[in-house]
Amino acid sequence: MKNFLIKTWKAFCRFLSFIPKDKALHFVVNFALALSGFISYWLPVGLCIGASVGKEYGDSKASGNKWSWGDIVADMLGMGCGLCVVWGIRSLFGF
Repeated sequence: MKNFLIKTWKAFCRFLSFIPKDKALHFVVNFALALSGFISYWLPVGLCIGASVGKEYGDSKASGNKWSWGDIVADMLGMGCGLCVVWGIRSLFGF
């Protein structure tokens, strides 16, 4: 099991190396926020959407920066993957 996890992590890191660093960070942060789904499924949805829209709104108001729909997509993908992990663990262990 340990080797499987290590190989999976390395493959995931290689996958992320092809993605711009900014998008990868958006994905990882929202993935981590989505892990709060062990408390409630709605909590991570609110956290992720609020953080994503708030960050992009702040970017749109900063000089030399703009709103990025690509960042929003990376955020939602991270949230979706995180919620899938939570759902899988909750289903597997029955809680």
